[in-house]
Amino acid sequence: MSGIKILGYGLSQGDKIVSNSDLEKIIDTSDSWIREKTGIERRFFSVEKNNLDMAEEAAKRAVENSDVKVCDIDLILVCTFTPDYATPSVACGVAGRLNLGKGVMCMDINAACSGFVYGLNIAKAMLESKASKCVLLIGSEKISPLLNMEDRSSCILFGDGAGALILGADEEGLFESSSGVLYDDEILFCDRSNPKVSMRGQEVYRFAVNKVPEIIREVMAKGGCSAEDVDRFVFHQANLRIIDSAAAKLKIPENKIYKNVQNYGNTSGASIGICMAEMMEKGLLKAGMKVVCCGFGAGLTYGATFFTVGE
Repeated sequence: MSGIKILGYGLSQGDKIVSNSDLEKIIDTSDSWIREKTGIERRFFSVEKNNLDMAEEAAKRAVENSDVKVCDIDLILVCTFTPDYATPSVACGVAGRLNLGKGVMCMDINAACSGFVYGLNIAKAMLESKASKCVLLIGSEKISPLLNMEDRSSCILFGDGAGALILGADEEGLFESSSGVLYDDEILFCDRSNPKVSMRGQEVYRFAVNKVPEIIREVMAKGGCSAEDVDRFVFHQANLRIIDSAAAKLKIPENKIYKNVQNYGNTSGASIGICMAEMMEKGLLKAGMKVVCCGFGAGLTYGATFFTVGE
């Protein structure tokens, strides 16, 4: 069994800050109500940038924050459900903007809010098999154009952004994963013919607060550890109440949980990537640490990874 090394990190966000007060002007809501129900204070909407622009920015910053040469990257994975085109993929677009071609595999992963966790799994498998030596993993979403701005239960939640990690193999590391799906195409979906996000908030909340603790316990058991042994927990940043409820069930101390939903809202497949890039920037993810990441969302998909941060 081997693990992963984080060789570089970067993030990007939409070009317009949208505060709760801004939303008060266009929909029947209030700053206090949004904070109470979600913990969100603001989010970024991308007006001028498209999805690829944000993915490229995060990728280039990851290269800048590393000792990796662009030509070393041989696999690009982009976790997104909001690509600019049905085809070509965002990953192919990133390769083009990095001037990469021969020898580089590119693909998008659509697992909605579980995307970055699934991306970690694919990256690790490719590194362990030696099919790849250096993976650029990006979560990037431009959700704002898909929001129904007359539905206050959903439009207040989401934002646009991207987070990127450059990953290598850690021969001495640990890595375990667990995942699953409870198929439902009504609780949380976005139709192709009428592309607007539709969500039944209470059902999503019940799904998350039950499945998140369950899948985290499962992946920790695979890793032979308990919540006390884990140094950092990185949850998909959907809603502060969901994160706090899951943490309480698992008896996780507050200082082990990273939260930035207040600043970004729910960025779906980008949220864990943005969290990890910020944590790296702040020195909160260090070599040897044991980390659990957990994603959950449309599908209904869910998944968790346990790994040690490689030297």
